Amino acid sequence: MELTHAQIIELLDGPTAVARLLDIKPPSVHAWITEGIPEPRLIALAAQIELKSGGQFSRKRRWPDKFHIFWPELLDQEGAPPVPAEAAEGEGGHA
Repeated sequence: MELTHAQIIELLDGPTAVARLLDIKPPSVHAWITEGIPEPRLIALAAQIELKSGGQFSRKRRWPDKFHIFWPELLDQEGAPPVPAEAAEGEGGHA
């Protein structure tokens, strides 16, 4: 079961704590409870969400085609999905 955006914010100790993590104002975070967390902010919070959720939220599952770009350290971990062939070719491509 996926965590809702409201559950993620609560998991991270509420809007004020999330705002501190991102160095933004709490009202912005409060709006995300109903509007959803913007993707760039979710990416910024993803490692903390994964840690605090005990793995219920997974960066590898959430972004199976891009996790290796955002968090290359996850590539060698057990259970990491394979990097899509077209992505691997583009990253190690020739000039």
